[in-house]
Amino acid sequence: MELEALEEIHREVRALGAQIVVITPELERYTRALHKKLNLTFDILTDLHLKVAEQFRLVFTLPDYLRELYKSFGSTLDRFNDEPGYRLPMPARYLIDKAGMIRAADVNADYTVRQEPSETLTQLRMLSQAVADQRGDSIRRDK
Repeated sequence: MELEALEEIHREVRALGAQIVVITPELERYTRALHKKLNLTFDILTDLHLKVAEQFRLVFTLPDYLRELYKSFGSTLDRFNDEPGYRLPMPARYLIDKAGMIRAADVNADYTVRQEPSETLTQLRMLSQAVADQRGDSIRRDK
């Protein structure tokens, strides 16, 4: 599961000076139970009515045939997400620096295709090394 895989890399992410934050359309009453069940050490935030996902242009509406399929399995997005329009965000993962600049992004319209957390960790290591190298250059220039 995605959250469990992110939990596995969380310690190293923190050691690199970064943090994991999950943003989901699921209501807090559902994510709170999941957070506790999986013993997660990072935050899960609720994007109520997909306002953040809309800003990133990640929102899509499920076609009718998928709505019916979801309903047949007993999964109703309107209950879990308070989203009667059956809209969902595309899965996305971003590395954002302290200045708020997106340094890496992975977005795929196919929700079954997601970047492995280990790949995100590799990108984070490279970004951390680049920042460290940049600091070293500025220290050498100041001498």
